[in-house]
Amino acid sequence: MQTLWAILEHLGEILRGQLPWALGLSLLFTALSIFQSQACNPGRPWWKSRDLITDIQYFFMVPIIAPYARLIVMLLVVAAMHGAMTDAEISDYLANGRGPIGQLPLWAQVVFYIVATDFLLYWTHRYFHLAYLWPFHAVHHSSLDVDWTTAYRAHPVNQMLGSGLVSIIMIFLGVSPTIMIALVPFDTITAAFVHANLNWTLGPLKYVFATPVFHRWHHTAPDQGGDCNFGSTFAFWDYMFGTYYMPEGQLPQEYGVDDPLFPTTWTGQMIVPFKQFAARLQQPRSENTAA
Repeated sequence: MQTLWAILEHLGEILRGQLPWALGLSLLFTALSIFQSQACNPGRPWWKSRDLITDIQYFFMVPIIAPYARLIVMLLVVAAMHGAMTDAEISDYLANGRGPIGQLPLWAQVVFYIVATDFLLYWTHRYFHLAYLWPFHAVHHSSLDVDWTTAYRAHPVNQMLGSGLVSIIMIFLGVSPTIMIALVPFDTITAAFVHANLNWTLGPLKYVFATPVFHRWHHTAPDQGGDCNFGSTFAFWDYMFGTYYMPEGQLPQEYGVDDPLFPTTWTGQMIVPFKQFAARLQQPRSENTAA
């Protein structure tokens, strides 16, 4: 137990030191949205969002809960390994990882982690657009005015079966948990960037990196791009697997889910997806082939 508390304190210090940077860069994207020439949807800044109250609730909950949920996952894994590892081995595991991945230099582990997690998140993201899990992911798509604050809007089930599951896979592959925690701000920054109300496409790099315009198409109706552009950090996954959508000379305008009864409050969005999920389980299989 003493070892586990030491691990929690060690990783918690790393996280506390990184969060101010993530918050500062999120504020930078907010400042950029003031310049209407850079806006994808002019006249719709985040402070006028129809979803602002709900987004504020998510903003205060997700940055606190999500990273520490990863810590809990890591602690459970380390606790399971503790019977077969000495304290020194656990400390080495936290700093350097284990197995073939753990033998790589830290910079190579960082590259592997960023690319591999984005690949896995691409496929889990696509899976959440299928009928059964869609109610939980619909929470994220329910924003009528997409901006950097939308990045924090996520149901706990979506997080557990998305980034949480990917974190477990990375741990068992041997990636250093310290690297994973240190890169939490990177995840926060990229999420804020792709959701920001900016008309940026990055020119020819739009086929490599996910951009604000790229991801905003993903928040439109399914027949307008909502079933495309699943990449979180990289766009080339969508290009490779046939889900890339960036119509030349056009910008997305309308967002949200095609369900007028979907709740707009934080409490409702925590509860209703479970009800919709249960209802879909009771439907004939042929009716559950699409969201």
